Amino acid sequence: MNEQTAMFTHEQMSGNGNQTNILDQINNTQDRTRELRRTMHNFWNDPGHGWLEVQKSDLTILGISKLITGFSYQDGPTAYLEEDQDAGTYLKALFNNDMTGPAFKTFQAQCFRDRYQENIFIRNLRHYKP
Repeated sequence: MNEQTAMFTHEQMSGNGNQTNILDQINNTQDRTRELRRTMHNFWNDPGHGWLEVQKSDLTILGISKLITGFSYQDGPTAYLEEDQDAGTYLKALFNNDMTGPAFKTFQAQCFRDRYQENIFIRNLRHYKP
């Protein structure tokens, strides 16, 4: 393998650690994404709106924490993504923009729990900030 076709330089392969850290991060992100696709998600709603409950750390893993608007809410490690834009941003990131494939259909059927409250607690939380 010549220098131009090598994926990593000799320095990267011989132990400065950056190479391994990047690959570990990619593997961890892929593992967490697969896990999230099988994890039950609560969709909270009241008479006027709805929010998808997610972990804020997962927004960072998916690379979308700065894309979430102030119309969503947060409480500690949990974010409640408003249904009009932010929940869609999360789901598109989670399913690589494939909202018609079998993985998404399975998610809709098995991992989506509708939670209704007349006077929902979410409206009393702080607005989301990355």
